[in-house]
Amino acid sequence: MKKYQSYINGKWLDSISGKTITVDNPATEEVIGEVSCANNSDVDLAVEAAKTSFLKRTLVDMNPMDRAKLMRKIAEELRKVSKEAGKLLCYENGKLLDGAEYEFIDAANYFDYYGGLTDKLEGQSIPVSKSVVDYTILEPYGVSAHVIPWNYPISMIGRSLACAVATGNSTIIKTPELTPLAAASFFAQAIDKAGVPKGTINIICGYGDEAGAYLVSHPDVNHIAFTGSVPTGKKILHAAADKAIPAVVELGGKSAGIVYPDADLDKVVNSAKTAVFGVAGQICSAMSRLVVHKSVKDELVEKLVNLTKSLKVGPGYEEGVDCTPVISKNQLEKVEGYARSGIQAGAEAVAGGKAYDRKGYFFESTVLDKVTQDMTVAREEIFGPVLSIIEYEEHEEAIKIANDTDYGLAAGVFTNSIDQATRASNQLEAGQIYVNSWFTGSIATPFGGYKQSGYSREKGQQALKSYLQVKNVGIQL
Repeated sequence: MKKYQSYINGKWLDSISGKTITVDNPATEEVIGEVSCANNSDVDLAVEAAKTSFLKRTLVDMNPMDRAKLMRKIAEELRKVSKEAGKLLCYENGKLLDGAEYEFIDAANYFDYYGGLTDKLEGQSIPVSKSVVDYTILEPYGVSAHVIPWNYPISMIGRSLACAVATGNSTIIKTPELTPLAAASFFAQAIDKAGVPKGTINIICGYGDEAGAYLVSHPDVNHIAFTGSVPTGKKILHAAADKAIPAVVELGGKSAGIVYPDADLDKVVNSAKTAVFGVAGQICSAMSRLVVHKSVKDELVEKLVNLTKSLKVGPGYEEGVDCTPVISKNQLEKVEGYARSGIQAGAEAVAGGKAYDRKGYFFESTVLDKVTQDMTVAREEIFGPVLSIIEYEEHEEAIKIANDTDYGLAAGVFTNSIDQATRASNQLEAGQIYVNSWFTGSIATPFGGYKQSGYSREKGQQALKSYLQVKNVGIQL
């Protein structure tokens, strides 16, 4: 078992308390490593390092082209370690090996994308009067704290950190206690080898209700980025409000895909394979509900059942595996509880519905038919491989069902009619709409939620606005 450390001010450090967090492989339940457990004192060190680097204007005064070169160097180093680092992420997270390796490529792509925008962050000249020259300047907030989720830890670090570096903020990354190892080791090493100035990026691990809570409420933190659950997000927003600082929040989802009578059902099935059964359904924007027209429901359900029968279950590092474990025993029990509650409420488990009787935290790919909108499985985020089927007859009914949720992260439409697709997309209350294929977005497309799924936007040029504040200068001639 290998021990990993915090990365603070360009150095690898044990926690001041000497405590560690053990990490297990969700496919085998075996401990595979431990990481230094940050407490308040460690958070203070990381924040002080970030604050010092920002006050020195290390990134702020760096030529934008040089900042772009630094970001491309980070991307280069991340790509170099993607194979080896992906193995460690696969073991600690449980996901498919290809997906784990791609997270490092994905993070590298974020640095390349936002690196190309560092010299394009332009202010404006504003006409006031002939005797006044007035203009705006875009400036970073200062010390930015990023609290990272466990389902896509490396991609999510890349997504927010690249924006922070591009805009000149100094950053503390609080990695998730369930999947901290690849970030504490390979990601930190890539940053170090790229020559990132000391203190501008710091990586720690600690429990969310301890190190995470202290970090976001720290008086020297000027900006917060968080991806995770709604309850935790609300706590973070309260902490931000107490200090009157901005917070970028991407929260949970209960996303619905509407299946119209003319839909290509095979496209729906292909989307289900990745969007609710992939990564064991542990995706904020998972296609967890399908609102299906009565005329095609039986045929689609049969195809979905056949899909679940074809999926190979096992550790992400085994050849040919489709379905991997959920992250922990607690998560397994939570998912099983949701499925049980749906069945007790009248839903029919036409596929799956229970945990596998084997080592590891594996749950069956589950299709629940005859779900109604008042059931818990239709209303709450499960974060597991559970798909709820809800029947409808009229278009307006489908829209009402899809929108009848506290969430609004994503939604989907399956139809061969562009008119139908456009009409539904305009009526759906969600930050991103997928048509005929789930996850059609890219780094360049803004992503974020409506309602309790959050209100900020990550990805795309839109994301940079959340990491910059506007200063206005007026000069009387």
